[in-house]
Amino acid sequence: MARVRTANTFWSRFIGLLNRSSLAEDEGLLITPCASIHTFFMRFTIDLVFLGQDNRVLGVSSNVRPYRIRLSPRGTCSVLEIAQGNVKKTGIHLDDRLIFD
Repeated sequence: MARVRTANTFWSRFIGLLNRSSLAEDEGLLITPCASIHTFFMRFTIDLVFLGQDNRVLGVSSNVRPYRIRLSPRGTCSVLEIAQGNVKKTGIHLDDRLIFD
């Protein structure tokens, strides 16, 4: 990911990607703190990466369509929302540690 925006306030987490019609392949939204994700009212499909406190990948959920709920694995502190198909394209796997600048 080249551009990762952080949503770490109540309103930025609440809005998330709801005001967007798409997400570029090099773009992501890191929601923190976060225990679960919903895609109600979203207009596009996304991939999710569930991260622990040290940004270690605890789980992934690919191709999450609008109007779905995904519960986070135990220990999740944040969730990275990325464009559909990017989990596979970037090769993100369980126990990988992601680094954000």
